[in-house]
Amino acid sequence: MGLILVLTGRDDLTADAVVEELMRRGGEVVRFDTADFPTKSRLVASLTEDGWAGTLTGSRSFRLESVKSVWWRRPNEFVTPDDWPGPARALAVSEARSGLLGVLGSLPVRWINHPAQDSAANYKPRQLAVAARVGLETPRTIITSDPERARRFAGDGEVIYKGLGGGVLGPGGQRQFLPVSLVRADEMDDGVTGTAHLFQENVEKAYEVRLTVIGSRMFPVAIHAGSEAARLDWRTDYRSLTYSRVDMPSAVEKGVRRLMDELGLFFGALDFVVTPDGRWKFLEINPNGQWHWLAVKADVPLVEAMADALEGETA
Repeated sequence: MGLILVLTGRDDLTADAVVEELMRRGGEVVRFDTADFPTKSRLVASLTEDGWAGTLTGSRSFRLESVKSVWWRRPNEFVTPDDWPGPARALAVSEARSGLLGVLGSLPVRWINHPAQDSAANYKPRQLAVAARVGLETPRTIITSDPERARRFAGDGEVIYKGLGGGVLGPGGQRQFLPVSLVRADEMDDGVTGTAHLFQENVEKAYEVRLTVIGSRMFPVAIHAGSEAARLDWRTDYRSLTYSRVDMPSAVEKGVRRLMDELGLFFGALDFVVTPDGRWKFLEINPNGQWHWLAVKADVPLVEAMADALEGETA
């Protein structure tokens, strides 16, 4: 049958639900957090004609060649002994990442998603370029560090400003997302020269859609905002949101399939704006986005679909 490897941290309700479903079906599942390597686990891998063979030992031990699928969910950073000098810890983490992920990443199994593809797909400029190329409609967009060019882009109205990366670091070192904001030309000063900025047209919304893609299966859910804050960025006010299943236009579905293929992704959480006249405009794709709350709120069988994929039942 083969073993399913789930790479994630200990506090992950999404992984909890899928692991529970897999175990209910009688599957063999090992949950492993990369934070346990190298201090709490051991890797022994030997190169053979078929690739790497050996064992990874932690709270459970398993043979590498027994793995049939890997879910790259939300593993933590590698951890080394606190009493090591800083440079030694940095080197050890780098070597741990290259060694463990290099071995696991070379296994000829289904990855959801492979960490190399996941990382590459996280770049918003690449996402938008591929989306436009495969025929998805995108908002008018500029990325610039030139304040005058940014002001010309904004013109006399308001434009969307959003972060290009994964957010900002809070006071305690925790990562916090950067909310979407509206800005006008007269608010853009020379501070724009300090880094790259992404500005987009402010698209009129009827509602937004979070589309969860798991292999060949697509689960679009409409997100209806119940407050001004949520209408700008629904992540800022979950309590005001309501959800409903929605049909996806065939042209959008075709574009999404091409997008997933070009980005090399098996899984993706995509965000769209749907305009009052029914046009779907692609905003972004998170190759490791959250989705479990949609399974609960909109009664969508996402847990079952992920379990199917890890068992190899879907393409």
